[in-house]
Amino acid sequence: MSARLRRRVLVSSVVLLGFAAAGCGNSIEGAAVAQPGSSDVDSASAGTSSSAASADCAALTKALGRLVADRPHLTEAVLPGSIDPTCSWSKGPTNVMSTITASVKPQVTDLAVLVEMRNGTNVVPDPRSAEFGGVVLDVVAMALLTPDHSIIVNALDPSVSDATKLDVAFAIAEYLEK
Repeated sequence: MSARLRRRVLVSSVVLLGFAAAGCGNSIEGAAVAQPGSSDVDSASAGTSSSAASADCAALTKALGRLVADRPHLTEAVLPGSIDPTCSWSKGPTNVMSTITASVKPQVTDLAVLVEMRNGTNVVPDPRSAEFGGVVLDVVAMALLTPDHSIIVNALDPSVSDATKLDVAFAIAEYLEK
Protein backbone atom coordinates (compact mmCIF):
# COMPACT_ATOMS: atom_id res chain seq x y z
CA MET A 1 0.00 0.00 0.00
CA SER A 2 1.48 3.34 -1.01
CA ALA A 3 2.11 6.07 1.55
CA ARG A 4 -0.49 8.30 -0.12
CA LEU A 5 -3.15 5.58 0.05
CA ARG A 6 -2.31 4.85 3.70
CA ARG A 7 -2.74 8.56 4.52
CA ARG A 8 -6.09 8.71 2.75
CA VAL A 9 -7.29 5.60 4.57
CA LEU A 10 -6.11 7.07 7.89
CA VAL A 11 -7.80 10.43 7.25
CA SER A 12 -11.02 8.74 6.14
CA SER A 13 -11.00 6.48 9.19
CA VAL A 14 -10.49 9.39 11.58
CA VAL A 15 -13.27 11.42 9.98
CA LEU A 16 -15.67 8.47 10.00
CA LEU A 17 -14.89 7.73 13.66
CA GLY A 18 -15.57 11.37 14.45
CA PHE A 19 -18.92 11.23 12.71
CA ALA A 20 -19.79 8.03 14.52
CA ALA A 21 -18.96 9.64 17.84
CA ALA A 22 -20.99 12.70 16.94
CA GLY A 23 -24.03 10.57 16.20
CA CYS A 24 -23.76 8.84 19.56
CA GLY A 25 -23.57 12.01 21.59
CA ASN A 26 -26.05 14.50 20.30
CA SER A 27 -24.99 18.13 20.22
CA ILE A 28 -22.05 20.44 20.31
CA GLU A 29 -21.38 23.99 21.18
CA GLY A 30 -18.69 26.10 22.78
CA ALA A 31 -17.36 29.40 23.95
CA ALA A 32 -14.78 30.23 21.42
CA VAL A 33 -11.53 31.88 20.77
CA ALA A 34 -12.90 33.52 17.64
CA GLN A 35 -11.25 36.75 16.79
CA PRO A 36 -12.79 39.58 18.75
CA GLY A 37 -14.63 42.06 16.59
CA SER A 38 -15.03 39.76 13.59
CA SER A 39 -17.94 41.68 12.15
CA ASP A 40 -17.37 40.37 8.64
CA VAL A 41 -18.41 36.87 9.64
CA ASP A 42 -21.86 35.84 8.50
CA SER A 43 -23.45 34.46 11.62
CA ALA A 44 -26.44 32.38 12.48
CA SER A 45 -29.18 34.02 14.44
CA ALA A 46 -28.94 33.54 18.18
CA GLY A 47 -30.82 30.57 19.50
CA THR A 48 -31.19 28.91 16.12
CA SER A 49 -29.93 25.37 16.18
CA SER A 50 -29.75 24.69 12.47
CA SER A 51 -28.78 27.31 9.98
CA ALA A 52 -27.07 27.60 6.66
CA ALA A 53 -24.16 29.26 8.45
CA SER A 54 -23.46 26.11 10.45
CA ALA A 55 -22.60 24.24 7.25
CA ASP A 56 -20.68 26.99 5.47
CA CYS A 57 -16.96 26.21 5.50
CA ALA A 58 -15.99 29.60 4.09
CA ALA A 59 -17.84 31.37 6.91
CA LEU A 60 -16.29 29.03 9.47
CA THR A 61 -12.86 29.90 8.06
CA LYS A 62 -13.55 33.57 8.75
CA ALA A 63 -14.86 32.78 12.23
CA LEU A 64 -11.79 30.69 13.06
CA GLY A 65 -9.42 33.42 11.88
CA ARG A 66 -5.95 32.95 13.34
CA LEU A 67 -6.69 29.33 14.33
CA VAL A 68 -6.51 28.25 10.67
CA ALA A 69 -4.63 31.18 9.16
CA ASP A 70 -1.53 29.03 8.57
CA ARG A 71 -3.65 26.49 6.65
CA PRO A 72 -5.04 28.43 3.66
CA HIS A 73 -6.16 25.43 1.60
CA LEU A 74 -9.86 24.76 2.35
CA THR A 75 -11.60 21.55 1.30
CA GLU A 76 -15.30 20.95 1.84
CA ALA A 77 -16.64 17.41 1.53
CA VAL A 78 -19.90 15.66 2.31
CA LEU A 79 -19.58 12.05 3.36
CA PRO A 80 -21.99 9.48 1.94
CA GLY A 81 -25.22 9.38 3.92
CA SER A 82 -24.74 12.87 5.32
CA ILE A 83 -25.88 16.33 4.27
CA ASP A 84 -23.51 18.16 6.61
CA PRO A 85 -20.12 19.09 5.16
CA THR A 86 -16.76 18.43 6.71
CA CYS A 87 -14.37 21.36 6.50
CA SER A 88 -10.64 20.69 6.22
CA TRP A 89 -7.90 23.29 6.35
CA SER A 90 -4.39 22.35 5.27
CA LYS A 91 -1.13 23.98 4.31
CA GLY A 92 -1.53 22.76 0.73
CA PRO A 93 -3.67 20.53 -1.50
CA THR A 94 -1.32 17.56 -1.15
CA ASN A 95 -0.23 18.14 2.46
CA VAL A 96 -2.69 15.77 4.18
CA MET A 97 -0.66 15.58 7.36
CA SER A 98 -1.15 19.33 7.96
CA THR A 99 -4.95 19.08 7.97
CA ILE A 100 -7.30 20.30 10.69
CA THR A 101 -10.79 18.93 10.13
CA ALA A 102 -14.10 20.11 11.60
CA SER A 103 -17.55 18.64 11.26
CA VAL A 104 -20.60 20.54 12.46
CA LYS A 105 -23.89 18.70 12.66
CA PRO A 106 -27.12 20.31 13.84
CA GLN A 107 -28.30 17.82 16.42
CA VAL A 108 -30.72 18.26 19.30
CA THR A 109 -29.55 16.60 22.51
CA ASP A 110 -31.62 16.48 25.66
CA LEU A 111 -30.04 18.42 28.51
CA ALA A 112 -30.44 15.43 30.84
CA VAL A 113 -28.38 13.35 28.42
CA LEU A 114 -25.64 15.98 28.33
CA VAL A 115 -25.58 16.17 32.13
CA GLU A 116 -25.26 12.40 32.36
CA MET A 117 -22.51 12.36 29.73
CA ARG A 118 -20.44 14.66 31.97
CA ASN A 119 -20.15 11.73 34.39
CA GLY A 120 -18.97 9.31 31.72
CA THR A 121 -15.59 8.31 30.42
CA ASN A 122 -13.49 10.30 27.96
CA VAL A 123 -14.82 13.61 29.31
CA VAL A 124 -12.45 16.53 28.88
CA PRO A 125 -12.88 19.01 31.73
CA ASP A 126 -13.07 22.38 30.01
CA PRO A 127 -15.01 25.15 31.78
CA ARG A 128 -16.01 26.67 28.43
CA SER A 129 -18.38 23.76 27.81
CA ALA A 130 -20.67 25.01 30.62
CA GLU A 131 -21.21 28.27 28.72
CA PHE A 132 -22.86 26.26 25.97
CA GLY A 133 -24.61 23.71 28.20
CA GLY A 134 -22.44 21.06 26.62
CA VAL A 135 -19.79 18.47 27.23
CA VAL A 136 -16.41 17.76 25.60
CA LEU A 137 -15.41 14.19 24.83
CA ASP A 138 -12.07 12.85 23.65
CA VAL A 139 -13.14 10.23 21.11
CA VAL A 140 -10.11 9.97 18.81
CA ALA A 141 -11.05 13.55 17.94
CA MET A 142 -12.30 16.32 20.21
CA ALA A 143 -16.09 16.32 20.26
CA LEU A 144 -18.05 19.25 21.66
CA LEU A 145 -21.66 18.27 22.18
CA THR A 146 -24.22 20.98 22.92
CA PRO A 147 -28.00 20.99 23.13
CA ASP A 148 -28.10 22.03 19.44
CA HIS A 149 -24.94 20.79 17.71
CA SER A 150 -22.24 18.19 17.51
CA ILE A 151 -18.84 19.67 16.66
CA ILE A 152 -16.01 17.27 15.92
CA VAL A 153 -12.46 18.58 15.44
CA ASN A 154 -9.39 16.54 14.62
CA ALA A 155 -5.91 16.97 13.18
CA LEU A 156 -3.34 14.55 11.87
CA ASP A 157 -0.62 17.12 12.40
CA PRO A 158 1.14 16.23 15.68
CA SER A 159 1.95 19.92 16.19
CA VAL A 160 -1.77 20.63 16.65
CA SER A 161 -2.48 20.12 20.34
CA ASP A 162 -5.73 18.98 21.90
CA ALA A 163 -5.98 22.50 23.35
CA THR A 164 -5.92 23.95 19.82
CA LYS A 165 -8.57 21.46 18.69
CA LEU A 166 -10.72 22.59 21.61
CA ASP A 167 -10.13 26.24 20.71
CA VAL A 168 -11.39 25.47 17.19
CA ALA A 169 -14.46 23.64 18.53
CA PHE A 170 -15.36 26.46 20.93
CA ALA A 171 -14.76 29.10 18.25
CA ILE A 172 -17.23 27.26 16.02
CA ALA A 173 -19.74 27.00 18.87
CA GLU A 174 -19.42 30.71 19.57
CA TYR A 175 -19.95 31.46 15.89
CA LEU A 176 -23.09 29.29 15.83
CA GLU A 177 -24.57 31.21 18.76
CA LYS A 178 -24.29 34.58 16.98
